[in-house]
Amino acid sequence: NNLHLQLQIRTCIYLKQVEFSDGSKYEYPSVFLQDNCTCPSCYHPSSQSRLRKLTDLNLDNKISSLKTLPDGNGVECKWMDGHIALFSEEWLKARRFTDDNIKIRKAIPRDNPQLAGANVTFPRESFKSMLSDDQKLLEMLQQFSKRGIFMLEGAPLEVGQLRKLGDKIGFIRLTHYGYEFTVKSEPNAVNLAYTSARLGVHTDLPYYVYPPGVQLLHCIKQYAGNEGGQSHLVDGFRVAQQMKEKYPEEYKILCEVPVEFYDVGTDYTRFFKVHHSPTFVLNPENGSMVRVVYSNQVLSSYMPLQKELVKSVYTALKTFTDLCYEPENLIEFKLQEGEVLIFDNWRFLHGREGFDTSKGHRHLEGCYIDWDEIYSRIRVIENDMRK
Repeated sequence: NNLHLQLQIRTCIYLKQVEFSDGSKYEYPSVFLQDNCTCPSCYHPSSQSRLRKLTDLNLDNKISSLKTLPDGNGVECKWMDGHIALFSEEWLKARRFTDDNIKIRKAIPRDNPQLAGANVTFPRESFKSMLSDDQKLLEMLQQFSKRGIFMLEGAPLEVGQLRKLGDKIGFIRLTHYGYEFTVKSEPNAVNLAYTSARLGVHTDLPYYVYPPGVQLLHCIKQYAGNEGGQSHLVDGFRVAQQMKEKYPEEYKILCEVPVEFYDVGTDYTRFFKVHHSPTFVLNPENGSMVRVVYSNQVLSSYMPLQKELVKSVYTALKTFTDLCYEPENLIEFKLQEGEVLIFDNWRFLHGREGFDTSKGHRHLEGCYIDWDEIYSRIRVIENDMRK
């Protein structure tokens, strides 16, 4: 047989050790194998779902025998209660309980970001290729996940292009501004972005419990004046790292103290959104940055904090904002007609210079996509290409 087995029982945790044809040995908890049985009474294959309830799981059910399958490519596992499950070598190896495999399974495309300063060069690709070439789309999404920004070129100068791209990736995130939103200067605007005023750098929708992960902006018409209308981007992860090194106390405050954001109005629907969040949201396992949540425009005048904390919070927020506008951190450019800017809304703050509407107008269409859909599309294309 290609697959050799060694039996090892440890009374307290009931581990079984399997030795594979390449000499590698891995241990598997009995309860894990029992829970992952794929026999017809335990598993529904077309939905890839367990049929057995966790209440039916016997945590103390020991494995009574373990033997190689006739083809040598798997094992038959039998428990004391008589239940039998089959596991392939490939399945077992992919689920080995080792440090390297744990790291692989927990990795996400946004890990180890490539930080960006003022001199960054935008990665670029044609808009058309995203709709017609899955390999190009995969490469763009993988690169975007690390870089946090990407520019597509040559999109038609009409609304509806973002829906095509969103549908190619997965689907657009609906918010109280609709599936897509139009960025034009308009009277009595419900959002500062819908004016010609200067817009300070911020992340969008901080008053959502789960803010959209990715924003897309399609430039249909650009303000033609020589001054004004420039776009701003700031890599919030880079600035957070600078704060951690230079201003550790202020950094700690922004990691630990939640502030309130709110937005009230009517657009796609009537809305009244309120959420409390620290500025820097960290991964509780390893302390890495998950997202930046920041918008002075919609920072609530309610501050549910002890009054002794208020000045310290403002000091930390101002330190962060001042660093964002340092020349080495502020990315300034002017979107060109037909360009689609894609950026990580959990990482990059964005804003713009004001402009004079008597000298011209500006028309952008925007939308959001969740990181779940980005990750899903990457995995789907990768899986298709393995076949």
